[in-house]
Amino acid sequence: MMMNFTLSNQVQIPAVGIGTFMMTPDQAEQAVVDALACGYRMIDTAQAYMNERAVGRGVKRSGVAREDIFISTKIWASQYLTEGTVEKSLELLGTDYIDLMFIHQPAGDFMAGYRKLEKAYKEGKIKAIGISNFQGEKLKKTAGRVRNQTACDPDGSASVLPR
Repeated sequence: MMMNFTLSNQVQIPAVGIGTFMMTPDQAEQAVVDALACGYRMIDTAQAYMNERAVGRGVKRSGVAREDIFISTKIWASQYLTEGTVEKSLELLGTDYIDLMFIHQPAGDFMAGYRKLEKAYKEGKIKAIGISNFQGEKLKKTAGRVRNQTACDPDGSASVLPR
Protein backbone atom coordinates (compact mmCIF):
# COMPACT_ATOMS: atom_id res chain seq x y z
CA MET A 1 0.00 0.00 0.00
CA MET A 2 1.35 3.39 -0.98
CA MET A 3 1.48 6.37 1.35
CA ASN A 4 -0.89 9.30 0.78
CA PHE A 5 -0.78 12.94 1.77
CA THR A 6 -3.88 14.92 2.68
CA LEU A 7 -4.41 18.27 0.98
CA SER A 8 -5.98 21.14 2.91
CA ASN A 9 -9.43 20.30 1.50
CA GLN A 10 -9.06 16.67 2.67
CA VAL A 11 -8.35 15.26 -0.82
CA GLN A 12 -5.94 12.33 -0.57
CA ILE A 13 -2.96 12.43 -2.96
CA PRO A 14 -0.58 9.50 -3.38
CA ALA A 15 2.98 10.32 -2.29
CA VAL A 16 4.41 8.64 -5.39
CA GLY A 17 3.22 8.68 -8.97
CA ILE A 18 4.37 8.64 -12.55
CA GLY A 19 4.88 11.72 -14.67
CA THR A 20 4.53 11.79 -18.44
CA PHE A 21 6.76 14.80 -19.27
CA MET A 22 8.73 14.35 -22.51
CA MET A 23 6.82 11.17 -23.42
CA THR A 24 5.28 10.65 -26.83
CA PRO A 25 1.60 9.73 -26.74
CA ASP A 26 2.41 6.04 -27.32
CA GLN A 27 5.03 6.07 -24.56
CA ALA A 28 2.69 7.86 -22.16
CA GLU A 29 -0.18 5.45 -22.78
CA GLN A 30 2.00 2.40 -22.17
CA ALA A 31 3.72 3.99 -19.15
CA VAL A 32 0.31 4.59 -17.55
CA VAL A 33 -0.78 1.00 -18.18
CA ASP A 34 2.51 -0.35 -16.76
CA ALA A 35 2.57 2.00 -13.76
CA LEU A 36 -0.99 1.16 -12.78
CA ALA A 37 -0.21 -2.57 -13.15
CA CYS A 38 2.71 -2.07 -10.74
CA GLY A 39 0.48 -0.44 -8.15
CA TYR A 40 1.03 3.25 -8.82
CA ARG A 41 -2.16 5.25 -8.41
CA MET A 42 -1.11 8.79 -9.35
CA ILE A 43 -0.61 9.88 -12.96
CA ASP A 44 0.63 13.36 -13.89
CA THR A 45 0.33 15.00 -17.29
CA ALA A 46 -0.14 18.52 -18.67
CA GLN A 47 -1.71 20.29 -21.61
CA ALA A 48 1.80 21.26 -22.77
CA TYR A 49 2.97 17.63 -22.78
CA MET A 50 0.53 16.91 -25.63
CA ASN A 51 -0.31 13.48 -24.21
CA GLU A 52 -3.48 13.93 -22.13
CA ARG A 53 -5.52 11.83 -24.57
CA ALA A 54 -2.90 9.05 -24.36
CA VAL A 55 -2.97 9.17 -20.56
CA GLY A 56 -6.75 8.77 -20.70
CA ARG A 57 -6.39 5.78 -23.03
CA GLY A 58 -3.85 4.22 -20.67
CA VAL A 59 -6.18 4.65 -17.71
CA LYS A 60 -8.99 2.94 -19.64
CA ARG A 61 -6.73 0.11 -20.86
CA SER A 62 -5.40 -0.52 -17.34
CA GLY A 63 -8.65 -1.93 -16.02
CA VAL A 64 -8.18 0.01 -12.77
CA ALA A 65 -11.33 1.82 -11.66
CA ARG A 66 -11.14 5.58 -12.29
CA GLU A 67 -12.00 6.35 -8.67
CA ASP A 68 -8.86 4.46 -7.61
CA ILE A 69 -6.59 6.64 -9.76
CA PHE A 70 -5.40 10.16 -8.95
CA ILE A 71 -4.97 12.20 -12.15
CA SER A 72 -3.24 15.56 -12.19
CA THR A 73 -2.77 17.84 -15.15
CA LYS A 74 -1.71 21.41 -15.75
CA ILE A 75 -3.23 24.35 -17.59
CA TRP A 76 -0.64 25.93 -19.91
CA ALA A 77 0.01 29.70 -19.95
CA SER A 78 -1.37 30.14 -23.48
CA GLN A 79 -4.68 28.69 -22.25
CA TYR A 80 -5.24 30.93 -19.19
CA LEU A 81 -7.64 33.13 -21.15
CA THR A 82 -9.14 30.38 -23.32
CA GLU A 83 -12.74 29.41 -22.61
CA GLY A 84 -13.30 25.69 -22.20
CA THR A 85 -9.70 24.79 -21.41
CA VAL A 86 -10.57 22.73 -18.32
CA GLU A 87 -13.33 20.97 -20.24
CA LYS A 88 -10.88 20.20 -23.07
CA SER A 89 -8.55 18.45 -20.61
CA LEU A 90 -11.51 16.51 -19.20
CA GLU A 91 -12.46 15.45 -22.73
CA LEU A 92 -8.93 14.43 -23.70
CA LEU A 93 -8.43 12.50 -20.46
CA GLY A 94 -11.81 10.80 -20.91
CA THR A 95 -12.94 11.58 -17.38
CA ASP A 96 -15.63 13.67 -15.76
CA TYR A 97 -13.30 15.05 -13.07
CA ILE A 98 -9.62 15.81 -12.52
CA ASP A 99 -8.19 15.17 -9.07
CA LEU A 100 -5.67 18.03 -9.18
CA MET A 101 -5.22 20.72 -11.81
CA PHE A 102 -2.22 23.02 -11.67
CA ILE A 103 -1.42 26.46 -13.06
CA HIS A 104 1.70 25.30 -14.92
CA GLN A 105 3.74 28.51 -15.04
CA PRO A 106 3.52 31.96 -13.44
CA ALA A 107 3.45 33.58 -16.89
CA GLY A 108 0.96 35.82 -18.66
CA ASP A 109 -2.33 36.39 -16.85
CA PHE A 110 -1.89 33.42 -14.53
CA MET A 111 -4.51 34.81 -12.16
CA ALA A 112 -7.10 34.46 -14.96
CA GLY A 113 -6.08 30.81 -15.18
CA TYR A 114 -6.35 30.51 -11.43
CA ARG A 115 -9.88 31.94 -11.53
CA LYS A 116 -10.79 29.33 -14.18
CA LEU A 117 -9.59 26.61 -11.82
CA GLU A 118 -11.55 28.09 -8.92
CA LYS A 119 -14.69 28.02 -11.07
CA ALA A 120 -14.02 24.43 -12.16
CA TYR A 121 -13.45 23.47 -8.52
CA LYS A 122 -16.79 24.98 -7.48
CA GLU A 123 -18.46 23.09 -10.35
CA GLY A 124 -16.93 19.77 -9.22
CA LYS A 125 -14.81 19.39 -12.36
CA ILE A 126 -11.57 19.42 -10.37
CA LYS A 127 -11.04 18.29 -6.79
CA ALA A 128 -7.98 20.42 -5.96
CA ILE A 129 -6.05 23.39 -7.34
CA GLY A 130 -2.28 23.49 -7.60
CA ILE A 131 0.48 25.78 -8.74
CA SER A 132 3.73 24.71 -10.36
CA ASN A 133 7.01 26.59 -10.77
CA PHE A 134 5.91 29.58 -8.66
CA GLN A 135 8.33 31.46 -6.43
CA GLY A 136 8.66 34.80 -4.67
CA GLU A 137 6.06 37.48 -5.25
CA LYS A 138 4.02 35.42 -7.71
CA LEU A 139 3.76 32.64 -5.13
CA LYS A 140 2.63 35.17 -2.52
CA LYS A 141 0.04 36.59 -4.95
CA THR A 142 -1.68 33.21 -5.26
CA ALA A 143 -1.20 32.31 -1.59
CA GLY A 144 -3.57 35.13 -0.67
CA ARG A 145 -6.34 33.27 -2.53
CA VAL A 146 -5.56 29.81 -1.19
CA ARG A 147 -8.47 27.50 -0.52
CA ASN A 148 -7.12 24.08 -1.37
CA GLN A 149 -3.79 24.61 -2.98
CA THR A 150 -0.59 22.62 -3.28
CA ALA A 151 2.68 24.02 -4.63
CA CYS A 152 5.30 22.18 -6.65
CA ASP A 153 8.64 23.88 -6.92
CA PRO A 154 11.13 23.55 -9.81
CA ASP A 155 13.56 21.65 -7.57
CA GLY A 156 10.95 18.87 -7.33
CA SER A 157 9.80 19.56 -3.79
CA ALA A 158 6.12 19.87 -3.05
CA SER A 159 4.28 21.42 -0.18
CA VAL A 160 0.72 22.00 0.87
CA LEU A 161 0.11 25.67 1.53
CA PRO A 162 -1.89 26.66 4.61
CA ARG A 163 -5.43 27.95 4.21
